[in-house]
Amino acid sequence: MGDHYIPKYYLQGFTSPKDGMIWVYEKNGDLKFQSQVVNVANENNYYEPEVEKYLANQIEGPANAVIKKIRERKSINKSDKEKLAIYMIVMYKRVPQSIIRMNEMAPGIAEKMKNQWDQDIDELIKEEPEKAEFYNSRREELHANLDKYSKNPPKDFWLSLIPPDRTPNIVMALKQMNWCFLTWDEYPTFLTCDNPVFHFPWMGIGKSESEVTFPISSNIVLLANWRTNIKETYYETNEKAIREINQRTAFNTTRFAYHARDEYWIPKFICKKKTNFNLLVI
Repeated sequence: MGDHYIPKYYLQGFTSPKDGMIWVYEKNGDLKFQSQVVNVANENNYYEPEVEKYLANQIEGPANAVIKKIRERKSINKSDKEKLAIYMIVMYKRVPQSIIRMNEMAPGIAEKMKNQWDQDIDELIKEEPEKAEFYNSRREELHANLDKYSKNPPKDFWLSLIPPDRTPNIVMALKQMNWCFLTWDEYPTFLTCDNPVFHFPWMGIGKSESEVTFPISSNIVLLANWRTNIKETYYETNEKAIREINQRTAFNTTRFAYHARDEYWIPKFICKKKTNFNLLVI
């Protein structure tokens, strides 16, 4: 068994109530199978052992009690909200998609660092022209190292970004949003995936129209937004909202989506090429 990038306790909320199994669907592929949660959403040597221990004890443990409350339709307090906000932001940063994001951003980051260091080195050469050869040799070394980084960012750098204190402003913004929970109890309906924290990628979470959705179980989804006219409680939702939420989860899927039942519509749904999003109406 490898290291889980999606926690087992979280995935248990999307298992069949009959046998405790979960259905796994591959995005843009033909793979579909039923499994125990212990065998999915993990990779060998994904983390260092100390990282896995940190996540289990400091992030997942406190949040699991909050997730249990929500699955039991109990109210949560400010402390609970902060624990789950931390859990969600860390999940956003620990999944495989976060490595893809880092690799995509690396060339731009490297280029900015090059420009900054070039300016600093040019200033040093102005101050000490007799050392120009030395400074330019250092410039070449820095450029070479940054070029290497931009092509293959080190895993240690990605791991260093996972703790919540590396992005305190994002955690603060998420926990300050208005939270409510959308429910549907007729049958297991909500998908989850290997990248389950959704926000509109073109606006982040800080704008007035921003929304965050996060499936809590097959029957409950967290909706976070900045609307002040919505009470923070549980609301029975509708089929239109269910489709919108599942569409967001499908869009976010990197490789695998998960569901409590074998549904004929899921493979085609998660492979849609075009997606139009709409704000959710309570």
